[in-house]
Amino acid sequence: MAETQEQQQVYEQAKQWYLQGDLLTAEQQLNRLHLRQLDTPQSWRLLGNIQFRQQRLAAAEQAYQQALRYDANDRLSWHNLALVRLRQTTATLMQARAELGELSAGDAVLLDQLLKLQRVALP
Repeated sequence: MAETQEQQQVYEQAKQWYLQGDLLTAEQQLNRLHLRQLDTPQSWRLLGNIQFRQQRLAAAEQAYQQALRYDANDRLSWHNLALVRLRQTTATLMQARAELGELSAGDAVLLDQLLKLQRVALP
């Protein structure tokens, strides 16, 4: 699908709001774009980034997967999807530790390593 001027303009405006920290306006603009079926892999990835920053991991995962449906070679979406799943795995182990009081030695090491990996930023 060739990008239209409108798609590019709306995406760039949403990206600017995202970079300025206005995640709500950026997300609303992207949702309007998607509802009008003017979506692109980049618009879905940006939506995923917004949702990731808001700790809405399931929604971010879906957005990155949608970006990959459009472009399976989108390395940034693959990277960001991996970060979401890393965060989900970490949260699962942290919840287990809270429920159980402690983790097995192996799971404790795994959690420690996962927490170190969390320092990776979204590109």
